[in-house]
Amino acid sequence: MKVAVATTKRKYESFGEIIRYLTIEELRQFFASIDDPTHKLMFQVIYELGCRVGEFVRIQVMHLDVGRSTVYLPAANTKTKHARISYLPRSLMDELLVMLKQKDVVSTGDGRILKPEAYLFHPGTRWNTRYSENRIRQIFRGYVVKSGLQRVYGCDNRGRQLKMYTVHSLRHSHIMHYVVDRGVPLPIVQKQVGHRSLKTTSVYLAPSATKVAEAYSAAYGKDKENTLVWHGY
Repeated sequence: MKVAVATTKRKYESFGEIIRYLTIEELRQFFASIDDPTHKLMFQVIYELGCRVGEFVRIQVMHLDVGRSTVYLPAANTKTKHARISYLPRSLMDELLVMLKQKDVVSTGDGRILKPEAYLFHPGTRWNTRYSENRIRQIFRGYVVKSGLQRVYGCDNRGRQLKMYTVHSLRHSHIMHYVVDRGVPLPIVQKQVGHRSLKTTSVYLAPSATKVAEAYSAAYGKDKENTLVWHGY
């Protein structure tokens, strides 16, 4: 992924120099802004799978393994054209089952899948029609603006404003949180999100601006007496 800088005279920076992700607190703020339960569930699934929006919209009920709390992503549905199996927290899988039972996609009695080819999320009652990727992006944009988190970080070479957060930021957030904040081993996260190379996942280990700020803030707090005070040292 390429990110443009603020000036229109320079070219795009390479991936890894700026990773547009939400901190854990920002993620909570984002989810708190979502008043539609189905929309909230959609973005929780995208975040926890760490998947791309194109992979998400193609998930069908037959791809769920309820017993193992996993989601199968067929090769044809992935950007890399390699199949993978990703984990979902059990509580989230349970919420999906409740939703699918309410929509008569899964039996309320014995839990049998009644419509295996139904898309996990679909517009209205059209269970055999998937959301478009652009529609998911549009819904995300509405909520990230509502949450007060969205901001402009620069312009592209045509002078158009570049917004900090897109739905793909949920994928970046998953990787940052699980690799950096929760310490999950890189190869595990690599398999979860479908990176072909461990090198791609390792980019997220580079200190982010947030981590740099936290480290300096902590160091300042520990040694205030020996820190230069710019208003009269």
